[in-house]
Amino acid sequence: MNPAAQHSHWALPDLSGLKAHAPWLLVDASKAPGDVSGYLAAGVKRSLTLDRPEPDAFGQVEAFVGAGKGRCFGWLGYDQLRADTMLDLPPQAPVHVELPVVHWIEAEGVLAFSGSGPSAKLQWLTRPSDTGLVALMESAVHQPVAPSGQPQGEGSAVESSLCADAYRTAFDKVHAHILRGDVYEMNLCRELRGSLPQGFSGDAAFGALVGRTLAPYSAHISFGSVDILSASPECFLERQGDRLVSRPIKGTAPRHQDPAADAAAAERLRTDIKERAENVMITDLVRNDLSRVAAPASVEVDELCGIHSFRNVHQMVSTVSCVVRPGARFSDILHATFPMGSMTGAPKLRAMEITADTEPVMRGLYSGTLGWADPDGNGDVGDFHLNVVIRTAVADTRAGRWSAHVGGAITALAKPAAEWEETRLKAQAILDVLGGTEALAWQKTPNPQRGGSL
Repeated sequence: MNPAAQHSHWALPDLSGLKAHAPWLLVDASKAPGDVSGYLAAGVKRSLTLDRPEPDAFGQVEAFVGAGKGRCFGWLGYDQLRADTMLDLPPQAPVHVELPVVHWIEAEGVLAFSGSGPSAKLQWLTRPSDTGLVALMESAVHQPVAPSGQPQGEGSAVESSLCADAYRTAFDKVHAHILRGDVYEMNLCRELRGSLPQGFSGDAAFGALVGRTLAPYSAHISFGSVDILSASPECFLERQGDRLVSRPIKGTAPRHQDPAADAAAAERLRTDIKERAENVMITDLVRNDLSRVAAPASVEVDELCGIHSFRNVHQMVSTVSCVVRPGARFSDILHATFPMGSMTGAPKLRAMEITADTEPVMRGLYSGTLGWADPDGNGDVGDFHLNVVIRTAVADTRAGRWSAHVGGAITALAKPAAEWEETRLKAQAILDVLGGTEALAWQKTPNPQRGGSL
């Protein structure tokens, strides 16, 4: 059976009864069918929200989490980089569904779970004082909803911030920068946007999305009228004790129904000179980033260019780790590493400048990070786990619209047609779930920052 079309018999916690409590659901669906696990958070004791980039945002997040009594959940949008005074960035049009640049909460209740249904194993990390909320959260896991695997309905035609012709122009611009030596790798992204199908359900859409991907760093977040639906396969940073790990992804190939063809696709990815070069470049960048907060001689590449197979795609993944230097705080780690190298390029600062000059639309939450962090008891952050926000749709049910970004790394060996098709491959699971259709080719559209429309 086609790996991209399979839907195992498993279910996710049902968030429908928790909507008034701003629920967060973080899910690892990469294990055996039925072995889904993760965290369910609901209720807000206190929150930190920054609508615009602020120079001390990382310090504010550190102080917020450090003052907490239990696990905190939040995100950092990519556009926080606009607070970096070392960058000279031109204006870009806003994303179709806007969110605060930074948002973190300390939840009333945090429930760890393994499995779903009546036999699920539950562990309260923070038990709410409200017994009604306790019952709702336990019921959400014990009485889950099975993903239907079906699209939400007939969506509208999908618009792109870079149509095929405009993407080729942007590609050529980035490629020229590479040939001049300004950068040697850069991630070029485009926004997809559309109207939500009638009767859209964030719960059903997330279930179908996870069913298509079985991604290990998935998340469903309710923020007012907005549903964040993330099926991310990538870990930005994970800290346990004094060990810090990053798992950058560079290199993507489709899955195939035929096992022999599927194995051949994985092997082609493993041996592809261009894809390996992309991955090695970013792995080296991550090594450099981590070295800024690492104990001497502790940075290691634990895995280089490994092939990890998800339900819909094969990915080339490397793992870089270090021992955190004594005295290095959470804000120091973020200053050293954010935004992640896999979504920017190398050298990182110049790549971010070229990105803002080439992509007509800001990235918003995309290319940022979301996850959880624990206070260390001394005003800093202890353990934490942050994903890379990719393969993610942001849907505003009140406005009836959605936004998602897709992209890929450009190097000297890259070919525009292949890079365009890679962005389409990465978008397919989201388009399948939302019922949207993107045309193979697009007529040129005006640049929105010059007054045109997408």
